[in-house]
Amino acid sequence: MEQVQSAALAPRPDHVPLDRVIEFDLYALPGGEDDAQAAYWRFQQDCPEVFWTPFNGGHWVATRADIVEAMLRDPSTYSSNRVFLPRDDNAPRTVPLEADPPVHTEMRKPLSRGLFPKAVDAMEPSIRELATSLIDGFVDRGGCEFVGEFANVFPMNIFLDLIELPRTEREVLLPIVEAFIKGGSIEVRNEAQMKLFAYIGEVVRQRRVTPGDDLGSMIVNSTVAGERIGEMEAISYMTLLLLGGLDTIASMLSFITKFLAEHPEHRRALVANLEDDVYVKRAMEELFRRFGIVNAGRVLTRDVEVAGATLRANDTVFPVNLLVGLDDRLHDDPLKVDFGREKSARHLTFGAGPHSCPGSQLARREITIFLREWLRRIPDFAVKPGTRPKTIMGVTISLHSLDLVWP
Repeated sequence: MEQVQSAALAPRPDHVPLDRVIEFDLYALPGGEDDAQAAYWRFQQDCPEVFWTPFNGGHWVATRADIVEAMLRDPSTYSSNRVFLPRDDNAPRTVPLEADPPVHTEMRKPLSRGLFPKAVDAMEPSIRELATSLIDGFVDRGGCEFVGEFANVFPMNIFLDLIELPRTEREVLLPIVEAFIKGGSIEVRNEAQMKLFAYIGEVVRQRRVTPGDDLGSMIVNSTVAGERIGEMEAISYMTLLLLGGLDTIASMLSFITKFLAEHPEHRRALVANLEDDVYVKRAMEELFRRFGIVNAGRVLTRDVEVAGATLRANDTVFPVNLLVGLDDRLHDDPLKVDFGREKSARHLTFGAGPHSCPGSQLARREITIFLREWLRRIPDFAVKPGTRPKTIMGVTISLHSLDLVWP
C-alpha cells in the first residue's frame, strides 16, 4: 500500500544537528526511475548510517544492515503504530500492520495459521494451473505488457481463491486497486479507496454473519483478549490482505522479470537449471536480495542514541530494509546479481521481527512456480525496443508497466 508524498519541507528539530540533515525523498530518489535499489544504495554509501530528512513530514533514515534489523526486532522502542510516510496521526490505522505486540500477535494468528507450509502445499496445484493458463493466454502473441497481463492478475486470483470468491471478481477489483496504488493524485486515490472499502466491507459483513472455512472468514473474525475485532478493523485487515499480497508480489515479479529480460546470461543459467531445486532457490533468494521493494516507518517510544544520533520519543524513523541486501559489509559487489555467491543471499525482503511477512512461504512458492512455468514456455524474451519500464517510487517500489517481446 502506498502514500502520496508531502510537498512541504519540515523544519529541522533542535535535536538534529546540521551535519545529519540530508535531502532524501523516498518518492523521488535521483536515478530511481532507472534502478530504484541502486538509488537507495548510493545514499547508503554517501550518507551517515542514520540521518534526518526534511521531506515527507521530516523523519530519520537508517541505512545499514545491523541498525535496520535491530530496529525491526525492537517493537518496544520502534513502534509500528504508524508505518506510512508522510506520517498522518489522524488516519485510521491499518491493522494488524499498524499495531504492536501483544495486540499484533493475537490479530496475526489466524493469518499465520492460514498460510502455514502445509496450507501452501495444498494450494500449489491451483497456483501452477493459474500460472500456466495466464501464460498460455498470450504466449503465441510474441509479447505482453507483463504488469497488467500477468504480475497484477496472478496474485489477485490467488487472493480471491484464499477468500473463496470467483476469480471473475478480478475484473471488478483490479481497476480499483490499480487506481488506489498508482492513481497519481489524492482525488483519484481517495475515490478508489472509498470503492475498495465498499467492496471489501460487503465481503466482511457477509463473512462475519455466516463465516466459512476460508482465510477471509478467519481474519475478519479475529479476536483480541477474547473479543472479536470491530467491523472497521476487519475491513482494514481484509484490505491489507488484498493489497499486501497483490502489491508486493506484483512488484517482485515485475523487477525479477525485468532483470531476466535485460540479462540473457542469467536467464539462460536459470533455464539450464530449472529442475535443480537448490539452484532455483539460491537464484531466487539472490534476486530477492538485489531487488528489495518494501519498507515501512516506525515511531520512537523513547529517546535513544543510534550511530551517534539522538532520536527523540515520537520521532519517525525509516529503517530501509531493502538496504540490508545491498550492504557491502555483508555482500561483495552488492549491486551485482550472482547466482553462484559463496555466501547465501542475506536480505530482509520479507522483514524481520514481529512484523516479518506471514505470507513469505506463499510468496516464495508463487515466484518459484512462475519462474519455472514462464521459462519453460518463454525461455528467450526481452524488453520491447523503444519502451522504458517506468518505476514508481515510494514505501513500496513498483513498476508501472513492462512491455516484453519474444520470438
